[in-house]
Amino acid sequence: MECIRQFVQSHKAVAYGLVFGMVIFFNCFGFPIYNLNKEWPFSITAMYLYLDVEAAIFSGAFLAVLLSQRRIWPIVLLSAALVCGGLACRYLLEFGEASNTYNFTLPNIALHLAVFVGISSLSWLAAVRHGAS
Repeated sequence: MECIRQFVQSHKAVAYGLVFGMVIFFNCFGFPIYNLNKEWPFSITAMYLYLDVEAAIFSGAFLAVLLSQRRIWPIVLLSAALVCGGLACRYLLEFGEASNTYNFTLPNIALHLAVFVGISSLSWLAAVRHGAS
């Protein structure tokens, strides 16, 4: 963990770009966390849930390495902005396809945003508290 902190301290711009890009990537390809409008097979649903929860935990931990001196609310807002960036990338990636009509509904977007931001913020909080002790 110490070598990661040293890398982050010496290469801040690269570290911010990698972590922010990673969170956007996770949300671009992990949306929707659970599709409320279309029935998927159980195996695909379980895979999406597992991968998205793990991605949110990793995102919170990596944000804690970068932003451990902050309060929780700026992290929640930053996570929400990065999630929205990922969703915008996903929308543009599938622009004009029929899947956008059943993926990008208000309930799917709200569920994905709430779950990913909630889990990543709790992960950030746990990582900051664990690192402080």
